[in-house]
Amino acid sequence: MKKVFTTSILILFFIFSWGQNDTTIIHFDGKKVIIIEKSGKELKSQKEKLEQGKKEFETMLDELEKQKLENENELEELQKKMESADDEEVLRQLEESLKKQEETLENLEKQQKALEKGIEDIDNELENTEDDFEKFDWDENEKKSSDENHSEKEFNYDFNPFKGSKSFNGHWAGFETGLNNWVNKDNKFTLDPYQDFELIPEKSWVFTVNFIQFNIPFGKRNGLVTGMGTTWNLYHFRNNVNITENDEGIIVAEPETNYELSKNNLNLWYLNIPLIYEFQIPVKNNSGIHAGFGVVGSLKLKSKYVQKYNGTKQKDKSDFQIPGFKYGLTFRIGYKYVNLFANYDFTPLFKENRGPEIYPVSVGLVIIPFD
Repeated sequence: MKKVFTTSILILFFIFSWGQNDTTIIHFDGKKVIIIEKSGKELKSQKEKLEQGKKEFETMLDELEKQKLENENELEELQKKMESADDEEVLRQLEESLKKQEETLENLEKQQKALEKGIEDIDNELENTEDDFEKFDWDENEKKSSDENHSEKEFNYDFNPFKGSKSFNGHWAGFETGLNNWVNKDNKFTLDPYQDFELIPEKSWVFTVNFIQFNIPFGKRNGLVTGMGTTWNLYHFRNNVNITENDEGIIVAEPETNYELSKNNLNLWYLNIPLIYEFQIPVKNNSGIHAGFGVVGSLKLKSKYVQKYNGTKQKDKSDFQIPGFKYGLTFRIGYKYVNLFANYDFTPLFKENRGPEIYPVSVGLVIIPFD
């Protein structure tokens, strides 16, 4: 109820002030409300607008006092009924009703204090307001108000989409982990005729740290999310093969016949920049459901091939004909503490005609969100 009441007052002042080239500053409910008015026809002087606003506040205050009186009467009636009630169930229901009425009364009292403070602030503004509005030093007044209320929240209604309306915050920054795999050009996990490149999915991990996030709001519940992150991909091959580049510069998988490989991994490290559209669905008593989809561009920082056998470990830091840049689709969805992601690369793992045409995919969850 309080939010609705506050919003109504802000809308009233916004409509009332629309069409001016100057600025009205009003304090309400412990917050400094700055209304940046748009250009239009000159309607009233600053003093007249403040006087009209004061009348509106006083009217609202009268209505609020009536509501308080009605609420107090209802409380008295409930207390009388409780004194005479002898049924436990009836008494319990009366106690619940009494509690709700007390909460309502408390909210009404807070609103009353806020309105009284608003009227007081308008009176203070009227004492310093001249009909020639340009003579008033609003910058100094705003600085003074900021010093006195350094902990107060400031709302700027300047319709700047990059500032938003105190609301939209996307879901990108955080630590993620999941599993890797890849699909063929038909989006199937069977890699015929490249079976030697098959992975062990449960040993093929992806780790991501998204350390920078920027929000571009379109509204309170939707907008674009971008930023920066870094990803480590570990691909564990199922078969006992050597991934190598032949004399023609093509990546192939050759069977290893001399020893059994205990580790056979291709490790890739990328720097990522996303562009994700996210929308959020409010759910009662929590932050709601959020879902986003978009593209992620990735710059390859390092590629390494690691093998281990009979206690011996060897590394190859070749580029393995893997493109230096890739891009792909990302989809993200979350509710409360469960946040999932799925990624699909549009760029093949290897350069064209330099290896099997396979496309990396990954799925997982956000372990530690940074928002």
